[in-house]
Amino acid sequence: MAKTISIPEKSIIGMLKALPQDTLVDIFSKILIESDVSPMTDEEKTSYTMALKDHEEGKVTSWKDLK
Repeated sequence: MAKTISIPEKSIIGMLKALPQDTLVDIFSKILIESDVSPMTDEEKTSYTMALKDHEEGKVTSWKDLK
């Protein structure tokens, strides 16, 4: 049986900040990225194309800036 415990937000943030970047990226990928195998809509294709262009032009936010 699973046990439920309460952990203060500051403690969770502290634990996450102590992890290496690759581990954090892996954790957030598993939490935030949903798998969708359906074809992209026209709106999604446009957004994706714009994001690739921004990335090529260096218009990105680094992981360090998010901390």
